[in-house]
Amino acid sequence: MTKNTLRLLVLLVLAPWGCGVAATPFSGAERYAAYVIAGKDESQHELHDRATVLWHDIQPELTTLSTREQARWWLARADLLQFEHRFDAALDAIETVLALGYEQENAYLMQARIALTRNELDVAERSCQALSQYSPMDVVATCLLEVKGRSGDLTMSYPALVRLEERNQDPTSALTRWRRQILAEQAQLLGLYSDALRWLGYPNYAEQPVVAQKQIIDVLIATDRTAEVLEMVGQCPEINAIPVDSLLVRIAHAENLVGSQSCWRDVTAERIELRVLRADALHTSDLAYFFTHVEPNAEQALHWAELNIAVAREPFDRQLLAAAEELQP
Repeated sequence: MTKNTLRLLVLLVLAPWGCGVAATPFSGAERYAAYVIAGKDESQHELHDRATVLWHDIQPELTTLSTREQARWWLARADLLQFEHRFDAALDAIETVLALGYEQENAYLMQARIALTRNELDVAERSCQALSQYSPMDVVATCLLEVKGRSGDLTMSYPALVRLEERNQDPTSALTRWRRQILAEQAQLLGLYSDALRWLGYPNYAEQPVVAQKQIIDVLIATDRTAEVLEMVGQCPEINAIPVDSLLVRIAHAENLVGSQSCWRDVTAERIELRVLRADALHTSDLAYFFTHVEPNAEQALHWAELNIAVAREPFDRQLLAAAEELQP
């Protein structure tokens, strides 16, 4: 999974809050978490400003709340910090959650995800193993098999994940969506592109989350099916429906390869110019992708790819750095 897969994992993080043990509906922690999650959408980043206000306001009374409610506040805080790539602070927040004795399943899942983002596989494995006290076996097994795949043992992990998925009883659950994202990544790394598209729900591209849409485009480009990308997203972007940066740069790449027009590239170039001016730390991978695949610039590509790999070392991040290095004279 890529960094963006954390958005899928949030579904697992929130799922237990709707059960009978949840706090009072619309509690402060739930409202804070809702702002954090919705604010990950690029069009709603300003919601993180609202979340910051809530976090500031709750500080004087945070320790007076029930330990369960405190744990929920800190879990959502960790989610916001990891989104901002402040991983050390996020891990400190997770340790606070664990010390409070609630939300352990969600805390260990997020801890494992951050460790995978950093390619700290031993840490990720320990977090997955810790889940065994709090989670169903399918969750623990899925977590461990993702780590196993990242360690390079895809020929073992992928078939095992397929077997888990085949006995799945709830195709709409958050666990299923998470596992299928892992299956798609592992299938792509194995070169099983048809499998990857199936796990990603390619026929229903528009209904998929951004993390899946991004990977669908990656697979189509890798298999020389770039014309399908433009058929899927439209020949030119609609002014009121311009995708997020990670999709824009990929669509622009596909348009480059087709070579018949430039409207996606024009819009993408404008967005990237703004990101460069802001030195946008949350979009280093998108900037590196643009300067590697859309408007090749060896110096810029390597600069942004190195900034990206400094915080994220997942398979795509390593591939992007390698591609940027290939541009160097």
